[in-house]
Amino acid sequence: MEILSGCLLLIISLYTAGFGITTWKEKNKIGALAILSLAAVILVLPFFTIFKS
Repeated sequence: MEILSGCLLLIISLYTAGFGITTWKEKNKIGALAILSLAAVILVLPFFTIFKS
């Protein structure tokens, strides 16, 4: 179950980071930074909640 959760979270964070990069290229720097920080939180937060052993 943890492997499935990890794969899903990785896919979601990669998709979110791609959207952030696209937003950056459209000259919306503040929005892109917010989206990229959200992608970082998606990667880090599960280690404190889901993958806690």
